[in-house]
Amino acid sequence: MMPDPSSTQLAVFFGDQLVGHVFDSAPLSFAYSAEWLARPETAQIAAITPEAGPISSAAVTAFFENLLPEGELRRFIVSSKKASTLFALLREVAGDTAGGFVILPAGQQPERPAYQATTWAALAARLGQPSAAALDLQAPQTRISLSGAQDKAAIALFADGLPQLPLGTSPSTHILKPDIKRLAKVWHSAANETLIMRTAALCGLPTAEVFYEPLTQACVVQRFDRQLRPDGSLGRLMQYDLCQLSAIASDKKYEKEGGPGVAECAQLIRHYSSVPAVDLKNFLAWLFFNLYTGNNDGHAKNLSIYRAPGGGIRLTPFYDLMCTRIYPGLSREFALAIGGEVLPGAMTRGHVEQMAQSMGIRAAFALGIAADMAQRVPVAMEAAITAVQPDLSPGAKTLALRLQSFVRKTTQQMSKRLLSKLVLNV
Repeated sequence: MMPDPSSTQLAVFFGDQLVGHVFDSAPLSFAYSAEWLARPETAQIAAITPEAGPISSAAVTAFFENLLPEGELRRFIVSSKKASTLFALLREVAGDTAGGFVILPAGQQPERPAYQATTWAALAARLGQPSAAALDLQAPQTRISLSGAQDKAAIALFADGLPQLPLGTSPSTHILKPDIKRLAKVWHSAANETLIMRTAALCGLPTAEVFYEPLTQACVVQRFDRQLRPDGSLGRLMQYDLCQLSAIASDKKYEKEGGPGVAECAQLIRHYSSVPAVDLKNFLAWLFFNLYTGNNDGHAKNLSIYRAPGGGIRLTPFYDLMCTRIYPGLSREFALAIGGEVLPGAMTRGHVEQMAQSMGIRAAFALGIAADMAQRVPVAMEAAITAVQPDLSPGAKTLALRLQSFVRKTTQQMSKRLLSKLVLNV
């Protein structure tokens, strides 16, 4: 008896178009459909070479593996779904994924989107249960995969502002990120992320829109890889993180583990972006913003390229910004080396100049961005706290005040070392 294709193959769709099939093999393999390869537009998916026949490569593994949750969340899914291989995990949870693609068992077709109404209070009640995970908020039979190591859930918010849970592989509009529970010393992480994200936007960085939801005590992030069409339906936008574009799996996302460094990220931006000068400037501003606000976790998976609304290939709005240095026990090393140095407290002007040289840009240009960001951050931080504070609990307000003090002090210290020959009004 021939095996059921639905148990050994997965179909990958972009809208109603069949992109290809994933095969249950070791290593994972993928084959483009003839129709997809015949498209007049670029057919290549991430770093997977557009060619006929099954492809088993690091690029295939990296693209699909980076669609899945990481770390403890993945281990939770392995245990709860009894799925241990990459193929099995994709089959169980990776229906609606980051970016433009939907993955279904072979033979199935994308269905019309459907949603289940809920309330913030109901979501808060479920999150308040012992050992509750945001992943558990998904409705039964829902297959949505949100990549990354942080616990989160996909929700939909439309014109009425009331939360809904996507069913099946229906696209979400927002990502709900409650406080991190599994790290005891990381307190009020949702308020932290909301404030740092709002600060980034007020600094002029293109940043995903966020708000703090007080009942769930969560940072709610608007998805930039989804687009509301004129008819009210949701469209998906193609998006790849820099690990996918580098054919690197998520367990090697950090530079010291083999992930892309600053120069490699800059090279990828130059290669893919329709406006590389603008995106490189934003990338540099992001680096200095992370240094000043104490975000040591800005790795290559936290940078993505997408087909922007209105056309063109761009660096996506920034996401997953949080001050990690305020918490004891988290890494003291910056995720991306600056001129060969990973300890923020040891970085100097010389390291910035070395970094600029490795990127192929003028040192004065990089230093100018560092100076500009140093002036913007403290003012933007104060404005972000003023805007968000009314929604915060007493404990989260305490976190906000400590965060403001930390960021102001860190910006002053970092800018003094990085810009010793420049006059700053900080």
